Amino acid sequence: MTTTAPTIKTEAKEAATKTSATSTILSLISHQYLLAVVVVAFVVVGLIQPSFFGAGNVQNILFETAFVGIAACGMVLLITGGLLDLSVGGVIAVSAIAVGTVLPYTTIGLAILIAVVIGAVLGLVNGLLVSYVKIAPFIATLGTLYLFLGVAFIWTGGQVVSVTSSNFRALTTGSLGVLPYPFLTLIVLALLTYFLLSRTSFGRTLRAMGSNQRAAELAGMHVNLTKAIVFMVAGACFALAGVFLAGRLSSAEANMATGIEMSVIAAVVVGGTSLRGGRGTVFGTVIGAMLFAVLSKALNMLGVTSYWQYIVTGAVLVVAVAIGARRRSAAEVRGAG
Repeated sequence: MTTTAPTIKTEAKEAATKTSATSTILSLISHQYLLAVVVVAFVVVGLIQPSFFGAGNVQNILFETAFVGIAACGMVLLITGGLLDLSVGGVIAVSAIAVGTVLPYTTIGLAILIAVVIGAVLGLVNGLLVSYVKIAPFIATLGTLYLFLGVAFIWTGGQVVSVTSSNFRALTTGSLGVLPYPFLTLIVLALLTYFLLSRTSFGRTLRAMGSNQRAAELAGMHVNLTKAIVFMVAGACFALAGVFLAGRLSSAEANMATGIEMSVIAAVVVGGTSLRGGRGTVFGTVIGAMLFAVLSKALNMLGVTSYWQYIVTGAVLVVAVAIGARRRSAAEVRGAG
């Protein structure tokens, strides 16, 4: 009798531990269903087209993920705060052209710093228009998109600026094993974005703004200043994406990133960030960027024509957003219950 009771307690404790571990794993899979979709899609396409598993193709997917993901790190902050920026393509173009222009006359580090500062300044322009001039973010950034693109065209005279520095290209297109430097940069930036969003007063203000701006103002939060700062941070992220894109293309021009803002917003929304604001997920954003990169490469390797690619990509976007919205509604109902 004396040995049976401890044995029963030990077995019960082990069973409870296993149950807890199982529920934790199931909960993780449930919350990160998008990652499962990416893995399944990658495996299925690889079985159909074995070359999809090749190191070169994996690197290309990670490169594409990095370009969109780095910009999306800035966008997730904006959308969490109930804001939006459509000038991504313009900021990337101006910043990339700046790199190509100054590289022959300065160091690589200083050239990158100049590009990031320019991106932050352009972001500040958006922030001032939204926070102090009181123009709606959609209208303000749509206007500055054309303004920045105009500046890029005037700067280059409509020509392509070549990036001739082999060291710069090596830095922006090199890799550590199979992991490209831009992707490693994305990982670091995503961690910093997560910390900024979830562990700082700035992040709390952003979430409060996105949930209820009026309540945030009444609570004494510096809403206008936060708007200006978050647009600057986002502009710096867009510029950094432009730096890597310039290295990848070995050139820069005004229309090099036209339309990329839609890909960036799609990655953020598919990743689980609500367009209504108040809640953002950085990890989901990175996975969202990876989903579209895998989908793009898969459709190309399977020989799907361009117009069908638009249809498939649009369908995936709609389905992913619908699933996420349904899951959030169910979670709200359970919380209310």
